[in-house]
Amino acid sequence: MATVPNLGSSAANAQSAKSRIPGVCDCSDPVDKSALILYPSLGTPLLLKEGQTKCSIFIVGESSLKAASGAGGLIPAPAPNLHVFVDRHLRLYSIKEKGTQTDTTTGTLFGDGNACATAPQHIKAWRVGRFGAGVLIKDRHRRPFATIAPMAAQVYKDLQGGDVYEIEIDLKAAPFQGINSGSFMSFAWMVKLNDAGKQLLPNATHAEPQDLMIAKFLREQSTKDPFHFANLHEFDLSKGARTTANQLPPQKNGSGERLQSWHPVKYMPARPLKLGHLSDVHVNVRHTAMGKSMAQVLEGDVADVKWNTPVGTKVCNSFDALRALFEKMALGGDKIEKADAVLLTGDLIDFNRNLNPAQVAAGKATGNKAIGEQWKSFNLLANIDDPANGKRLYPRGLDDMLVFSLVREMYRKHSLPVFMTSGNHEAYQVPYGISARVEAGAMDNWAFKLGVLEAATKGSNVDDLLGKGASASVQAGVQALGGPLFGRWLNRSVKGAVKSRASAEVAEHKKDLEAASAWTRGKANEGMSRDHNMTIYEACLAYGPTYGQALTGFNFNGGQFDWFYALFTPLADVTVAYGAHSDDKHGKGTLQTLAALGWGTSENFKNITDLDSKDGGVDRQGAGILPRAVESFSDDQLALLKQAAAYKEASKSTLTVASHFTIVSFDEPEPFSNVDKAEDRCSFVPHNGATGVGLKAAFNQVNVGTCERNQAVYLEHYVNVPGRRGKGPGADWHLAGHSHRSGVYKVRWQQDNARAVATRRVQIYSAKDPGIHEVQTVPPDTETALIVSSCGGPIGYQNLDGELSAWTGRPPAGTLLDPVTGRISQVSTSRCRIEDGRAYNEKPRLCVALDYLHVMSGLPEKGNIVKPLEFGDISRFATGNTQIPLRLSRQMKTLNCIVSLTLWVFEGGKDAAGDDVRKWHRVGTKLDKLGSPSSATISNEGMAALSRAFATGVVGKQTDSAFRRIQATFCEVGLRKPEPMKADEDWAKDMQCTDPWVFPISVVSLNAGRTMSNLVRVGGEKGEVPDWKWLAQTFEDNGYIDPKIAIAGKASAAGKNKP
Repeated sequence: MATVPNLGSSAANAQSAKSRIPGVCDCSDPVDKSALILYPSLGTPLLLKEGQTKCSIFIVGESSLKAASGAGGLIPAPAPNLHVFVDRHLRLYSIKEKGTQTDTTTGTLFGDGNACATAPQHIKAWRVGRFGAGVLIKDRHRRPFATIAPMAAQVYKDLQGGDVYEIEIDLKAAPFQGINSGSFMSFAWMVKLNDAGKQLLPNATHAEPQDLMIAKFLREQSTKDPFHFANLHEFDLSKGARTTANQLPPQKNGSGERLQSWHPVKYMPARPLKLGHLSDVHVNVRHTAMGKSMAQVLEGDVADVKWNTPVGTKVCNSFDALRALFEKMALGGDKIEKADAVLLTGDLIDFNRNLNPAQVAAGKATGNKAIGEQWKSFNLLANIDDPANGKRLYPRGLDDMLVFSLVREMYRKHSLPVFMTSGNHEAYQVPYGISARVEAGAMDNWAFKLGVLEAATKGSNVDDLLGKGASASVQAGVQALGGPLFGRWLNRSVKGAVKSRASAEVAEHKKDLEAASAWTRGKANEGMSRDHNMTIYEACLAYGPTYGQALTGFNFNGGQFDWFYALFTPLADVTVAYGAHSDDKHGKGTLQTLAALGWGTSENFKNITDLDSKDGGVDRQGAGILPRAVESFSDDQLALLKQAAAYKEASKSTLTVASHFTIVSFDEPEPFSNVDKAEDRCSFVPHNGATGVGLKAAFNQVNVGTCERNQAVYLEHYVNVPGRRGKGPGADWHLAGHSHRSGVYKVRWQQDNARAVATRRVQIYSAKDPGIHEVQTVPPDTETALIVSSCGGPIGYQNLDGELSAWTGRPPAGTLLDPVTGRISQVSTSRCRIEDGRAYNEKPRLCVALDYLHVMSGLPEKGNIVKPLEFGDISRFATGNTQIPLRLSRQMKTLNCIVSLTLWVFEGGKDAAGDDVRKWHRVGTKLDKLGSPSSATISNEGMAALSRAFATGVVGKQTDSAFRRIQATFCEVGLRKPEPMKADEDWAKDMQCTDPWVFPISVVSLNAGRTMSNLVRVGGEKGEVPDWKWLAQTFEDNGYIDPKIAIAGKASAAGKNKP
């Protein structure tokens, strides 16, 4: 047995100091041994079963710790002397505050001085592996436990070459008596700071090396990336702190409230834990900035129009919704059970750099110029890389800090543990415009050309550009326009572009702000506005004329995971056997097993290969897809799943798997009713890799957003469904997110002998939304429920039977799982400004769905939606004709939800006295019937108002032209709640039907305004998005500016307001 070195000797000090962590004391005192605690962490807490007496934590020690601890060369190997350093360095603090002063020269933990005589009775340790990127950690029993995230290894690079140790703790020992069931405690590995360390962490004499490394990492990031946010302290979410829809909460300023590591531990009930699940929360401070907008659909003096509030008041703020969902899960309440723990599975943020709301003009601060200044601030291309405005307006880190602060608040305030995994959005670098535009295949389209140029600068050949390295603009454009691209024209043009473009041309291309902001129908992600609970028109009005900018075609960058794995957890994947003692080799005492799997470090978003191939080289999901996780299921993830299944088998308990990526999730146009009405569309043939031309349908319309590796292995071995060939226990429930569409899916294997070669297909035979179909129950050890939770922040969507195609909005929600009964319920938040007067907009608006039906009509990939409402032909010269024919789609007739139709016509110009007139006239109509009208009749008073509006309208260009067009007209369609088609499918009960559907139309007369000749909703910046020029010309006094100024101009400083 190795002996403990003389820690007071200069020789030991010299040898031990060879691998010092910057900032750690290297003086003549006994040398501290630096280590970071891998487990537990803020996003991977240590939960102890009530009465549990032994547990293990895992640390990474500096390289010199191997010899000092007496660990042998084998793995695993006992580390018989590690207790000395545990005694000196390990501490237990309240989760609310970490200590900054202690004594690490002697055995302070057990109070046994230099002899450390008590520690070995209660501490055992083993060296179990080396620290490095992607390493699979196994415990001393050789059981797979977790993988180290590559970016965690990068953040903690000072410990490269170090070793991973398992430390078993006797929980009966005095130092650990503070661990209880009431509130969380936090482990800490404390060392003494030298002067350099004290500069990194002021007001502290001791700290965790992990916090030093985090502080160093953040400082280095600020040095090499000037766009990092400077104030790295938690936000104050305590009661009374301001948290409104248009202002961030204040930040704390104490040294103990900086961004730092936490290692939570707590006793929990001696039973399986009820699990809350939240995913796709997409915290986005741009929501707060947009909340400042005072722009109105009907601008000017319009009295007593309740729906015409500033568009900023209509934003659904993801952070507010997420906080409400956390509170509901923590507290329970009316018809809501309390969650014991929450799984938060990725897409915590939208993008890493984001608009700082404190730097965006507000109405009171800038008089009548706020709207124009706001529009300038939203201008990505003009500001984000600007040396002055880039950091001020678009810093990195605000959204991560908000999530960090909220998770910390859940631990402190509610003692709610949170297990966290990564999604793909944690790696997205910069924002897109609020309705980013791209036309795939169009070399004259700014965003598509940008993608080609970016690929060229990366040295991509054509196969890379259109395959593995395809630009996001190609991907997104194909998704928006539908289907794979065929033909050689694009291929030749792309080849030419790839050969001729260089990086200088990218910079030059980005200077063309007008082209970058130009309207085109193709959309990179058409659902962005819906996520905000806004129509595209409303969202663009708040955002401004640069709504369509797509800043890059290569937004995913695995290096952007650094914040997630530095602040939340260094573990990418983990298996937790809750309830089992650490010396329980087979895990027989396990009460339930959790397997949390990360996204990986890359994604497949483009899904395009060489376009010369017959089928475009894509699988059946087509090109431009909901991203798939290309690294999952990795071999290490399968090893963790195998171990999780072993725990389940040994303990006869349950297994819950959680990931961001899905296993089954229906594509937007695919209704749940297909499981009964179109069974042939509800199956797929699993594969163990990415598919392409000639391969079976591993990826199609029923498993969007899934993974690409070992899919068949997982389904055969770990999805416990009828017909599987795999042996042994499988998962009881798989919790996923990503698609923003709630569903509880049940599947079975099906032998297909009708084909020339028999295949085994996975058939989806049940698809239910627990938020609509109420509680679903899938008891343990029956079959695996493949669960997808809705958005935990933005508005989600559903499509039960084509009622609103893919635009049935759903309130922000998560899932609650009771592992004892298998009860699966939804927890949602539906606070609504109309109902309670507060600035919340979490209840999906029916008008948004209807507007999307119109905007997304006619696209094959969206189901060839028919326009829900059109105006019929009006007899052009029938004097006194006041009847407007209405054409409703079959879908709209089924909804039966129209109760009124009003026209708002604008009279603008000079009156008889020569005074300026800017006035909206309300033109009411009488419907022939409510619900599904076929005509609307205008009153005589209404016709008089129309005549006045025509008189000041746009006149035809020809001499003595009888053509007139009213300058601006909006159609207001009053709505009521649609009746459910089925008793158990009342999706509309969760929708806000009070706001009318309002959209711009063109009203024309061909007889100089005596009668109407035509009403139509046009596209572009006359009907889908605002008429920017008209707004600037007509309402300059209200703050509207010329679109050219908004597109070309940089934003001005907002003043002294800071979060």
